[in-house]
Amino acid sequence: VLVMSNMSSRLLSIRKNMKLTQVQFAKKIGTSQNVYTRYETGKIDIPEQMKRELHRIGVNLNWLLTGEGSMYQELQQMDASILSKTIRLPIVGEIAAGEPCVVYNEEPLGHIDIPTGLLHLAPPYLVFRVSGQSMEPHILTGDIVICSQDWRDVDVNNKIMAFRTDDGITIKRLVEDAKNRVTWLMPINHEFTPMPYVADSEEIIMIGMLDIAIRQYNRG
Repeated sequence: VLVMSNMSSRLLSIRKNMKLTQVQFAKKIGTSQNVYTRYETGKIDIPEQMKRELHRIGVNLNWLLTGEGSMYQELQQMDASILSKTIRLPIVGEIAAGEPCVVYNEEPLGHIDIPTGLLHLAPPYLVFRVSGQSMEPHILTGDIVICSQDWRDVDVNNKIMAFRTDDGITIKRLVEDAKNRVTWLMPINHEFTPMPYVADSEEIIMIGMLDIAIRQYNRG
């Protein structure tokens, strides 16, 4: 008897909620019915690419992975007054979601105007364009990330941070493993390998905390 995994059963719930057949749902997320059936029945694990497709059609990935929260991404109504005051910031270079890459070009890659009401952490800010897949599906290649250089009084454990390494700049989630007395720079994409981190090391230096990520659509 095949016992469906929790994630597989939630995948079934999504399809039933959308009132789609397996053929229709498979087409919607860009796969074949035969392959999709294996995901839904728990015969094979749901890959990262499939999670990205589910995120694209509005599924809340936290709910898919844990069962917590709402099935779908929730949109919050924005007060128009939040757009009245903006700040222009330079995009200083690329930040790696994967192997660190060199940034800080002589000239910025561009500028971005951000409503100050969307920024919750204090200035100064560093703005990067993401390159790589290690933080998928939450942060994708091409996303713009704004990181605060002032994270005083903020618990950095389990926060997404920017780091300077000997090889360049990277973005990862900082995870403290108190039991084993080790801290890790964790990718969200499980296909990438965690990196050990020592706070007073000169090889890896924490330079910012992620405040907001911006994604552009229909630009191609």
